[in-house]
Amino acid sequence: MRRPIQKIILPLLLLCSNAMYAQYQGHVFLDLDKNKKMDRNEKGMPGVVISDGYDVLPTAADGSFSLKKNEKAKFLFVRIPAGYQASGTHYIKIDPKLERYDFGVIADEKQQGDKLRFIQITDTETPLYGEWIDNIRKFSQQQQAALIMHTGDICYEPGMQFHARQVNSELMGVPTYYTVGNHDLVKGEYGEKLFEDLFGPVYYSFEAGPAHFVVTPMPGGDYAPSYNQDQVIAWLKKDLALKAKDKPLVFINHDLIVGKDFVMKGKTDSIDLRQYNLKAYLYGHWHNNYSFGSRNGVAIISTNAPNKGGIDNSVAQFMVIDVDKNGVSKVTPTYPYLSDHIALIYPQSRKIQIATGQKLDISASVYHSEKSIISVYATLLNQQGIPQKSVGLNNTSDWNWRGTITATAHSNQKQTIMLEVNYGDGTQALKKFDWNKEPASTDLLQLTWSSNIGANIWKSSPLVQGQRVYVASIDDAIGGKSKIQALSKRSGETVWTFQTQNSVKQKLAYSKGLILATDMGGTIYAINEKDGKLVWKKDLSGGRLPGYVSAGVVRDGIYYTGAGNYLSAIKVDDGTIIWQNRDWNGGEGMPGELLITNDYLITGANWNSLFVHDCRTGKLLWKKNDDGLRFRTGGATADATSLYVAGLNNLFQLDQKTGAVINRTQSQDDFKVMASPLLTESLLIMPTATNGIKAFDRGNLTEKWNFQTGEALIYTSAYSSPDQHKKVSTVESSIRYAAGKLFFGGSDGYLYVLNPDGTLVQKINLGTPILAEVTIQGNEVYVADFAGNVYCFTMTNS
Repeated sequence: MRRPIQKIILPLLLLCSNAMYAQYQGHVFLDLDKNKKMDRNEKGMPGVVISDGYDVLPTAADGSFSLKKNEKAKFLFVRIPAGYQASGTHYIKIDPKLERYDFGVIADEKQQGDKLRFIQITDTETPLYGEWIDNIRKFSQQQQAALIMHTGDICYEPGMQFHARQVNSELMGVPTYYTVGNHDLVKGEYGEKLFEDLFGPVYYSFEAGPAHFVVTPMPGGDYAPSYNQDQVIAWLKKDLALKAKDKPLVFINHDLIVGKDFVMKGKTDSIDLRQYNLKAYLYGHWHNNYSFGSRNGVAIISTNAPNKGGIDNSVAQFMVIDVDKNGVSKVTPTYPYLSDHIALIYPQSRKIQIATGQKLDISASVYHSEKSIISVYATLLNQQGIPQKSVGLNNTSDWNWRGTITATAHSNQKQTIMLEVNYGDGTQALKKFDWNKEPASTDLLQLTWSSNIGANIWKSSPLVQGQRVYVASIDDAIGGKSKIQALSKRSGETVWTFQTQNSVKQKLAYSKGLILATDMGGTIYAINEKDGKLVWKKDLSGGRLPGYVSAGVVRDGIYYTGAGNYLSAIKVDDGTIIWQNRDWNGGEGMPGELLITNDYLITGANWNSLFVHDCRTGKLLWKKNDDGLRFRTGGATADATSLYVAGLNNLFQLDQKTGAVINRTQSQDDFKVMASPLLTESLLIMPTATNGIKAFDRGNLTEKWNFQTGEALIYTSAYSSPDQHKKVSTVESSIRYAAGKLFFGGSDGYLYVLNPDGTLVQKINLGTPILAEVTIQGNEVYVADFAGNVYCFTMTNS
């Protein structure tokens, strides 16, 4: 029996119709009028990769694509090709009502085929608008940064909503991409739902300049995601299979989720990123500045947030990264909140100058968060303001400029030096400074010499031993500037330099003719004090995260260093390990000092505890983490029987043997600084994160006086930020007591001398934050600042 023809044709038509609508179809096109719609005169882009997070395919010769429908897929997204940016977004949410998915791209004039500059930010964690946003936007305009990459923790619902509104591609003026951090997985239908609503797919790729970028999500976080690592890896393999083999791969995640082998692993699948020309790995998460490039030619780049101090008191910064066809060519940490920062360090007065005959040395601190500095000139003006002499200054570090000028005026005559700063955008800033205004000076300190080591100095206070001064430097830019340097005590000239693998953030130690240091990678160096040659070296931590930032201590030929389960007692003679801690682990770096007193070794870990060990055996005797003591940034100070220590908003006097609280005071002050308390006969003097330094009665810990410093030039204390519109007067250096006076440096760039009652004796503008302690030997005072300047002052009327 024959069936009616219409009964046969209709099901076939329906079948064809269903097949047609089982595809995601559209074009990638050159959006000439930037209206985000494909007009008749606009051509498709061939070979551009399209994905739904599962399948990956290139567009056809006319820019069209047809991708099989996948019920699991949530987005279609385009791999933006090099030299272009999206005219709208790089993704479209899948919607059954949509018949077409068209992606417009426009030419990006900031991109070049052989090189690219971009900005990395991370862990901003804020719903507040801050100047850092303007700094980054204007930097990208002034200095040709082609895109911004946020590597996660935006964070929580308020922060994510804020960033979506205020830190987006349209307002920032360049493509702005986001990564899922652990705090971006929030309450909802599934952990990444809000992220998707605001920023699109959680994993994707794009190309820019010579590089291929892959963005992957944090494997887990505060709430469970719907994706898993195997799913991401399966997509990643398909994406990278369509990457040109010689194109550098820049891999992005919120954390360092691979080991030294760079293999990303799931439960059942894995991928070796080195097989795809991996050249850089960008991450955040740890709120610290720790970049290194020694693993098989891969630059591993981590940065702290741009809007607040780090958990280990790392400086707030955004990272400027340059790449070429060989990978990362340059990394530049950039400190926000500074505009036309210009300070004349010397000459300032008759005592703060370095003069030989008619030759006068000039040193200036100059910094701008948004603009490149092309040149700095110093001009000597007479009393009528007429230029007499001018000299171009040499750039010695990221803040410091130096030169020499011939001074012809009388030494007791009022004179003026004008600094002229020329920026890369063609603008200029001028600032005048008077000096030699007084014929005589009663100031306590007189400048003897100053040197710049060409790298930043963090917490490495000058170590004075014999006729040498030793300092250590940091390098968050993979620029080979991590080093230990010996200077002549008499002149400041370099005697020798020893290169370290990673930054040495804390102070050096000395024992038996050896300079001892531990770098952020957990490697110990024992260096001959005379010639700077390595005597022995030991890898304690294997380079694990977080980086090592505490200051070690020496006693009786034993060097105590390390943290967690690599806290160790090391024999100075040959590096033999006497004991290693096995009683605790975890937390993050404590950027204060270890302390030994009465055979007790006192240390700690941030977000963990204060720990007291038997220094002979390593056995943990007691720990304490209540009332804010788990926030370990500063070290402890001891008398015969007690420990004095700060914790968050509290000061404590503790029994050394048991940890029992003898005295405690709760304060409105934030004590999350790297300093340890100073004990005098009657006072405990403690730096703060926001209110300069404060003195407390040593007997009952009641406040006696407060000395306010200026606003910090950089923000280091954990979570301290100017965005809350409160003064941030940070002092990270411990107070030193000598000749009846108190000596310390401030984050405002001043060196201070106070009387014991808190009244000011002298302050000297060094123009750069001072984080390290002052070193005093006899009547000489040594200071190291963040710009890498080392100073020797002499006490003239002590």
